[in-house]
Amino acid sequence: MQHEAVVSAPLLASCRSVQQFAPNLFDNHMSNPYLLKNKTGINGLGAGVWNLGAGGDPFGGPTREAIPVLDRLPMLAEAGMSFYEAHDHEIPAVQAEQARKRAEEVGLRCAMYTPSFFADSLFKDGGMTANDGAVRRKALENAKLAVDTTCLLGAKVMVFWNGREGFDFVLAKNGRDAFKRLVEGFNAVGHYAKEKYGDAIRFALEPKPNEPRANMYLANVGEALYLISRLEAEIQPLFGLNPETAHSRIAGLDYLWDIEMCLEAGKLFHIHLNAQDGQRYDQDLPFGYTEPLKDLALLVVLQDAGYEGIICFDVKAPRVDDPENIKDVLTVSSQNLIWLWERALAVDRKKIEQFRAENRLTALSGYLTKCLYEK
Repeated sequence: MQHEAVVSAPLLASCRSVQQFAPNLFDNHMSNPYLLKNKTGINGLGAGVWNLGAGGDPFGGPTREAIPVLDRLPMLAEAGMSFYEAHDHEIPAVQAEQARKRAEEVGLRCAMYTPSFFADSLFKDGGMTANDGAVRRKALENAKLAVDTTCLLGAKVMVFWNGREGFDFVLAKNGRDAFKRLVEGFNAVGHYAKEKYGDAIRFALEPKPNEPRANMYLANVGEALYLISRLEAEIQPLFGLNPETAHSRIAGLDYLWDIEMCLEAGKLFHIHLNAQDGQRYDQDLPFGYTEPLKDLALLVVLQDAGYEGIICFDVKAPRVDDPENIKDVLTVSSQNLIWLWERALAVDRKKIEQFRAENRLTALSGYLTKCLYEK
């Protein structure tokens, strides 16, 4: 969530008439929300307020002036978003009512809210898995406060990113104890939410294999699904996942298969789309930039599954972009998504089944490539 990205012009815009995308791509005053054709459930796209950051990274400070968080809400709306997301250090509980009113003024709703167990130095060794019991208690306190803030903002999902939940040196933590602490912590948060709000708020775990820790607990979708299976029976239905494209690809895993596992388990509660150029640092590139064929296949699966949740981006305006252009990372991602979404709608599902039945899988790959690039 917290890393800067490097962005290029949208690859996919060249696959059709560039004029189809040009009017909106550099329009800083667009306010009509992007919508996906024939999408089931909730339509409209979302993005985090952190997507419009000041351009800093671990090797250099900001390259542009930081924009106050609440002033980023109208910018998200101008970029065609219908939803926003935020951490508790960006919109703290005391600002929740102000943020909700500002969002309503510009036509935004909160897609999800998330407690930060990574920004405060108190959580330098994790929150729920810290060796220090006082730190774990503070993490639980923050999580419960975030539940209340999620409700105040009108969101239905609260995300837990694994951030600093992990270790840099072997035996720094007892792994079995760390797992038990996660189970205990999530059970406690689940009970708190259930007692106060019933089933109104659901929780989505966001896996990542490394960065900022050398090794992170809940590193992948499989680990997260297993942890959910260890929660108390009445709490398990409240917990699902928020898989992010880049996090799966950093781990060398197939993002589509991660999504399919979540769908099969009935646990795809939220989704973060972006792009990733190889198994490097978390880049948060515009969606559709690096692996458009796999992104096309992803959208075919989401369409066929009737995914009803909000589709959100976790991308970053890169440090090279000037202040007046930082919304490009959202408009490029949105237009690539819409282009791929409509291409996915046109994919002949019967042909896919035929290729499978005939065991012509190379031919299937050729058909999908044709669907992607043919005019």
